[in-house]
Amino acid sequence: MHSILRVSTLILFTVSLLGACAPAAQEREEARVDVTPSGPAAYRPEAPGSQWTYLPDGAGLDEPRVRIEIEGPTVVGGAVLTAWHMEGRGLDVRWYRDHREDGTYLVREERPGTLISFDPPILEWTQEPMYVGMRWSGTTEATIRFPGADTERQPDQLSIEYAVEVVDRRDVRVAAGTFDVFVVNFTTLTRDEAGDVIETLTQETWVAPNLGEVRTENGFFLIDSNLLGTSGAP
Repeated sequence: MHSILRVSTLILFTVSLLGACAPAAQEREEARVDVTPSGPAAYRPEAPGSQWTYLPDGAGLDEPRVRIEIEGPTVVGGAVLTAWHMEGRGLDVRWYRDHREDGTYLVREERPGTLISFDPPILEWTQEPMYVGMRWSGTTEATIRFPGADTERQPDQLSIEYAVEVVDRRDVRVAAGTFDVFVVNFTTLTRDEAGDVIETLTQETWVAPNLGEVRTENGFFLIDSNLLGTSGAP
């Protein structure tokens, strides 16, 4: 599974709710480890160099696209995580994931002027193959920092409860082709520091095994991927 049920829309809501300004883009806090893209696509693609391109529903094929790439191993806080990068159509986001034997965990997210860390990391996907009715849940504390902003505004913390469920399996057709996908719902309930619920959100994703997201939680649809036709991908 490629970008694995991100909480990006939730974080965008949270940042605007907290009144975050737009400070200048910060320098990266950790040095990246240079790697040569290699390795096959997996049931849940994790290989460095894997790429996907998307367009929103109704967009023309000649319009600017969104591209996601697995950049590879990166040192973050003394730990080696896997960096993913999304850019295009005004977006510039990096996710840092820990691919463990029992599943994939989201540890940190970076946007220009904003850093979000999750403790404990969010379990985005388990090691088990997908099936309709599959579900899991968890809780995390999101710490949101704004490098460049006034020190009294840092950090902000939110409690997040999340639940993931595979609700359907069906064939879909998008610009990249026709795919057998699992429909996955990711529901979050967010509380502020006082414990009050400030947002409940459900995001829908279409996931094709060995390929990744055919429809992202933002409503972007797959246009192309360098995984198509390789290592069991559709």
